Amino acid sequence: MAGADAAEKDVDNIIRILVATDNHLGYAEKDAVRGEDSFTSFEEILELAVSEDVDMILLGGDLFHDSVPSQNAMYRCIELLRRYTFGDKPVPLEILSDQSLCFYNAVNQSVNYEDPNLNISIPVFSIHGNHDDPSGFGRLSSLDLLSTTGLINYFGRWTDLTKVEISPILIRKGETKLSLYGLSHIHDARLVRIFKDFQVTINCPNESEEDWFHLMVVHQNRADRGPKNYLPEDLLPAFLNLVIWGHEHDCRIEPEVNAVRDFYVSQPGSSVATSLAKGESIKKHVGLLEIYKTKFNLKPIPLQTVRPFIFESIDLEDYVDKLNLKEGDASIKVYNFAIKRVEAMIEQAKSLLTGHPKQPTIPLIRLRLRYTDETYMFNTIRFGQIFGTRVANVADVVKFEKLIKRTKSDKVNIDKDAMQRVMEVDNTARVEELVDRYFEEVKDKNPLKLLHSKALAEVTYRMVERSDNNAADQIFKFYNEKAVEHLMDTMPSIENINDEIENFRQHYKADDLLKMLDDSSVKTEVKSSLTSIKTANNEVNRSDAQATSTARSGRGAGRGAGNRAASTRAKAKLDVSINSKNSSNGPQGLLDACNRGRRTKAKITYVVSDDSD
Repeated sequence: MAGADAAEKDVDNIIRILVATDNHLGYAEKDAVRGEDSFTSFEEILELAVSEDVDMILLGGDLFHDSVPSQNAMYRCIELLRRYTFGDKPVPLEILSDQSLCFYNAVNQSVNYEDPNLNISIPVFSIHGNHDDPSGFGRLSSLDLLSTTGLINYFGRWTDLTKVEISPILIRKGETKLSLYGLSHIHDARLVRIFKDFQVTINCPNESEEDWFHLMVVHQNRADRGPKNYLPEDLLPAFLNLVIWGHEHDCRIEPEVNAVRDFYVSQPGSSVATSLAKGESIKKHVGLLEIYKTKFNLKPIPLQTVRPFIFESIDLEDYVDKLNLKEGDASIKVYNFAIKRVEAMIEQAKSLLTGHPKQPTIPLIRLRLRYTDETYMFNTIRFGQIFGTRVANVADVVKFEKLIKRTKSDKVNIDKDAMQRVMEVDNTARVEELVDRYFEEVKDKNPLKLLHSKALAEVTYRMVERSDNNAADQIFKFYNEKAVEHLMDTMPSIENINDEIENFRQHYKADDLLKMLDDSSVKTEVKSSLTSIKTANNEVNRSDAQATSTARSGRGAGRGAGNRAASTRAKAKLDVSINSKNSSNGPQGLLDACNRGRRTKAKITYVVSDDSD
C-alpha cells in the first residue's frame, strides 16, 4: 500500500509532455495519393497524447506548411484539436507567471484551460516556425487565429528584429517547477547578429535557478550551413537543461549533450516527409518527456502512420566496369540498372509497414544517381510511369545529380621556407601582418595577379578583429569592379590583358582602393540615413495633419489549478562568450537518474543536411 501511495505521489509531481515539431499540415493536400499524409500523422500524435495521458502537448513550429493555410487545412486542424484536446479532464498545471506577457491573441490573455467558456483537457503550447510565421496585413500568423479561438496557447512570438526579450511560462505541478522558454523563428543571420550584439534578454524565475527545470523550444537551422545560416548552440544560455529543436526534419530525438554549454538538445524532426531527401527517410518519432524537479527522461515513440520512404544514393562511376558503360548505349544500361534498383527498394519498403489501419501502403521511393558523364542520363518522368500505382511519387522516382570533379592543376603550393622566415620575425603579433609579410616574401616566386598583399591583410584583419564576415566579399568585389573599369577604359588586346592588369596594380595602391571602398560605403550609409529622416518627417507631418483634422470634426471560475502571478527578474544580457556550468548539478534522468552517474561530455559534430524546411 505504501508503494502505491509513493507511486501516486510521484505521478502528482511529474510533468508529462508530448513533444513534436514540423507537422506541416496541408503539405501536398491536393495530391490524390499523398494529400492526407500530414493530417493522418498529426491525428496519430493527438491520439498518443490522449492514450499516454499527458499534461500538455508542446509543438516546435511549422504546424502548417503554408503561412496562409487553405480553408481545408485550417478546418482539418481545428476539427482534430477540438476532437482530441477538449474534454472534462482537469489540467493539473498551475501557471505562476504573468500570462499577459506570455500568450498572444488569447481573448482572456491567459492559458486556454483557465477560460471558463472552454473545456480543455490537454492544452497545446506552440511557437511558430518559418512556414507559419506572422506575415501580410496585420502581421498575423495562422497560430494567432488558433490562439484567438482558444485551441492553442501561442507563445514565443517576437517581431522586433533589433532585440529579443524572452519571458518564460512558469508552470508548477506538485513539487516540479518548469520554466518554459519559447523562441519562434527569426531569420538565422539576423538572430545570430542580435545574439552577438548582446541584444538578447532572457527573464528567469525570481527564485534560485536550481529550483526550476529550464526547457527551451526553438525553430532555427541547427546544421552548419555557413556563418550566417544557422544558430550555433553555444549562443544559448548555459542554465538551460533541455532544448527542443525544431526546423530540422531528420529525426535525432535522443537527447545529445552540448559539451560547451552543458545542456541537452533533442531534435524530434518532422512528422511528414516534405522532401525526398535522405534525412526524411529516417524513422519518424515524437517524444514523451517526463520532468521531475530538475531531472528528465525523454522516451522516443515511433509513429505508425507515416508513409514508408526508401532513399538510396548510387555513384555511377563505381559501376562503370560492372555495367560496361564505356561501350554501347550507356543510358539504356543505366535505365535497366535503375529499374532493378527501384524494384528492390519497393520490396524493401514493405518492411516499413506497421500494420496500422491508417498507414499509407504505397511507398515513397527516391533513387539518386550521381554521374559525371551526361550520356548516362535518361528521361526520369517517363521512367516513373513504369511503376504506376506502386509508388507515391511517380514523377520523381529517380533524380540525377552531377558530380563535379575538382582538378589540382591550379593549385599553388605554400612556400614553407618563406612562411618559416615570416614566423621568425620578432614583434609580429597580428595575423594580418603575417599575411602581408608572407605575400611580400613570395612575390617573386608566386606573385599575386590582381590583389595587393595589403588587401588580403585587410581582409584578414576585418574578419578576425572586427568579426566582419562580409569583408572578403566586399573587398574582392570592389577590386574586381575597379579592374573591369580599368580594362574597359584601356581596351587592351587579349594577349595584353595580363600586362594591363599589372598596370592597374601599379596605378592603384592598396591604401587608395581601400579608402575608395570605405568612402563609398559611408556615402551609401549617409544616403540611407537621409532617406530615413525624410520618410520620418513625412510621417510626422501626416500625423499632425490627421490630428488637426480630428480636432475639427466573466462568468464562473477557471478550470486550471490557479493563476497566481509570480514576479520575474531580468537576467543580464547574455555574454555568449562565457562558458559557465549548467545550474543543474544532478544527472538528467527521471527518478532513477541518480544511479546513472554524471553524463559524459563529448564533442558533438553536425553534418550539413538538406532536410530542413
